[in-house]
Amino acid sequence: MARLSNVTERGRETQHQLRDVLMSLVIEKGYEHVSVRDITERVGIDRTTFYLHFKDKHDLFEKSQRWAVDELIALRSRGSGPFSGTSTTFEHMSHNSEKYLAIYRSEGTASHTGMLQEYIAQSIIPILEVLLKKNGIRQKAMIEPVAHYLTGALRGVQSLKDA
Repeated sequence: MARLSNVTERGRETQHQLRDVLMSLVIEKGYEHVSVRDITERVGIDRTTFYLHFKDKHDLFEKSQRWAVDELIALRSRGSGPFSGTSTTFEHMSHNSEKYLAIYRSEGTASHTGMLQEYIAQSIIPILEVLLKKNGIRQKAMIEPVAHYLTGALRGVQSLKDA
């Protein structure tokens, strides 16, 4: 994920701080009005450190989105019960509403929407395959459209929260 090949614990903490500050600034100012300087000043690091971790603001934002999705997928796999994945998803969105709000508010202003939706859809396809197999369903042809549908539905739920 990062530009550095061996990221230390301190480096991971810096990346998390950069992600959190970017998300806050996107909510405050809008994605297009946030600069690398804004981010580094708020975190209290110099630009050189930023560029050790990320190519640019877009790279940081894209990886921040992927981290949120990966975190959600990892949490979902820990649950048990028939609707644990659904409840985990909504709990995660609730506890991390600022991240999701920043992602939602950036849509349309940058080229993030399609990339994120595709990443989420591809991330949940293996989950759908396991669920279908577990229930004796061997139909694989509809998995990708269903994954995209579910991704769009989750984005729609987030937009309702923002309204």
